[in-house]
Amino acid sequence: MTCLLALHAAAAPAPDQIKVERRGDLLSLSWRDAEDQLQGVLTPAVPRPGEPLRLTLSVGNLQGPPFQGAVTVAFSRQGVPGQVTRTLTRDAVGWSTEFVPDEAGAWDVDVRFLTTRPKAAHARFTVSEPPVPPWVWRVLLALAGGLLLVRVLYAVTRRGVTPEHPIPPLPQAANPEATPVEPGAAPPVDPPAQATPPEPGPAAPPEPGTTAPAGPAAPPVDPPADR
Repeated sequence: MTCLLALHAAAAPAPDQIKVERRGDLLSLSWRDAEDQLQGVLTPAVPRPGEPLRLTLSVGNLQGPPFQGAVTVAFSRQGVPGQVTRTLTRDAVGWSTEFVPDEAGAWDVDVRFLTTRPKAAHARFTVSEPPVPPWVWRVLLALAGGLLLVRVLYAVTRRGVTPEHPIPPLPQAANPEATPVEPGAAPPVDPPAQATPPEPGPAAPPEPGTTAPAGPAAPPVDPPADR
């Protein structure tokens, strides 16, 4: 029984916690104790950084005359208390103000007023980053598709340039200097170079006092045969 009571106490909201419910385009606020009650709305339902949100409250007594006093409202980011504090007076619709959150995250709004005794209630809401526009996703998808197409075309082009049957390389001539010589074998001898005969030229005239060389002898003549 003690464990059940402890779990119920942990699950139950704190007595000073304002209940926040989303209803369409607004957040509904509600709180009450044995003497007073508080109603309110916070618009828009999904606050964005840098965009104004409007808080409208209605404070009343459960018994006695209606409440006409001042209401103090404080907006603060979670972990940074008392960033913006305003004292509101009643107007035609209740106690209302506007606030512009500067960052996304969890925000608290504290409401304080005085009836028979000081009252304080707290609500928490979330400021969300704006969603990515659809055209950004379309552009990213188009870029990814273009890069994939370029890669496929590049691969197909390289495959078309490479021949299906590559030509084998021509055999290289053996280098005679690098031919190994077996042990005990005579080294190869280069063939003798053939002398080039001198080209014939005009005969030089004989010098005076010398006998010119005789020309070639006439062939012998055979004697006539006997008839």
